[in-house]
Amino acid sequence: MSIAASILSFFVAPILSLILFVFLIYVIMSWLFMLNIVSPNNPTARQVYGLLSSIVEPIVSPFRKIIPPLGNLDLAFFFAAMTLYWISGYVLPRLIATLG
Repeated sequence: MSIAASILSFFVAPILSLILFVFLIYVIMSWLFMLNIVSPNNPTARQVYGLLSSIVEPIVSPFRKIIPPLGNLDLAFFFAAMTLYWISGYVLPRLIATLG
């Protein structure tokens, strides 16, 4: 296995998986805030949500420039998550196979 394939498989793939996990936690936390299960006035919850937002928003913002929101439905977030999943599940394994 070449060094490039090793870097991709041991560093990039877990980072993409971690980002997808952060996307999931971000969505669940926004639902908890929206349904008022977790108070948005809770300082700990705000800090965690701010941290998640600082990771998610730079990834989603280019998609928001292309895809406008439909009411309360943010399709840009969906397309960003699906693009990350596609890169993680299809592009990265093909790239590792060609470099390996």
